[in-house]
Amino acid sequence: MFIYNENTQLFIKKVRLKARDIFAGMGLELKRSRLHYKGVMYPLSFVVNESDKVLGFYDPLIYQIGINKCFMTMNDEELLENVLKHEIAHFMVHVTCGISEQAHGVEFRNIFKRYAWNQDFSKSQINLAAYTKTSNQVTQKIQKLLELAKSDNEFEAKLAARKANDLIAKHNLEKVRLTNFTRNEIDMRELEDTYVKRVASFKRRNLLHDCLYDILKEFSVAPVFSSGRGGGYLEVIGAKENVEAAHYIYDYTTQAMNGLWLQAKKSSNLKGVRAKNTYFKSFTKSFLQELKKSQQHISSRELVHLNGLTSAHRNRVYPRVSSQSSQSSSFDPKAWSLGNKAGKSFKIGKGINGKASTKLITY
Repeated sequence: MFIYNENTQLFIKKVRLKARDIFAGMGLELKRSRLHYKGVMYPLSFVVNESDKVLGFYDPLIYQIGINKCFMTMNDEELLENVLKHEIAHFMVHVTCGISEQAHGVEFRNIFKRYAWNQDFSKSQINLAAYTKTSNQVTQKIQKLLELAKSDNEFEAKLAARKANDLIAKHNLEKVRLTNFTRNEIDMRELEDTYVKRVASFKRRNLLHDCLYDILKEFSVAPVFSSGRGGGYLEVIGAKENVEAAHYIYDYTTQAMNGLWLQAKKSSNLKGVRAKNTYFKSFTKSFLQELKKSQQHISSRELVHLNGLTSAHRNRVYPRVSSQSSQSSSFDPKAWSLGNKAGKSFKIGKGINGKASTKLITY
């Protein structure tokens, strides 16, 4: 997942400046979010990711480099620079050789040789167990202090907030604005982190993606289609727990809808893309109608508040996102009736969320 808040935005500015210096050492110029190379302006963006495995990544689909959030508290400039060089090398292989599906092959290693970069970081894995431990300890301390800062005891809250601020500053994080706040004054839209998760990737967007987009909107996240050259992603944006839930809902519902369609297709002799799209649209419409009936206990004022928080999360990531509507398709009456029936009776099952404890790697 990717994280957005005031601290990560400041960190990204730092990463972008460091990347600009690295490119300058290669004789290239990075201007804001574009690199000028042989008469072509290539986009390049940066994000902060949260992962127990991935230290850094390069995504050739949307020309994006991700850096793990552990660097925000690790305070190791040399390590950050070397990891960034690793991902820039992937970017350069992509733009110079047109290679999207990358390994750490000859072209990749040659970039490290050409610019005399540390060869240890041309590998896919590095041992960061010690760094990971330090980062987690610092993060846990900060989180505990910030929890204390929500105390009803004003003196205890201010003392905890002050300690948290000192710890954050020590590890090169922007100070969280808590010191002079009481519990009731804290605006969670400013303090809560925004998370982004890519629940699906596609070479070509289809109507099922649109249907899942409409369903996910009802689960306190903001779904967004993020497109690049040759494909794109369906992303969900919001608070961490909502994003995790939305990912599960996407996987479960996608599998269920495809399975129900295959059953209906076989039992009722449905054929073609028109019937399939009609079934999915009808299923989605009836499922959402039933879902909204079950949410009638939520007041309109509460819904406005929830929608406002969701929009705030989305605007933090994509302040200029345009409206995204479903695709139109032709109609099959029989498929519509079957989809409507299936959608009314559909229930989302419970999921289990597990985490793997492995060392960080780069790729």
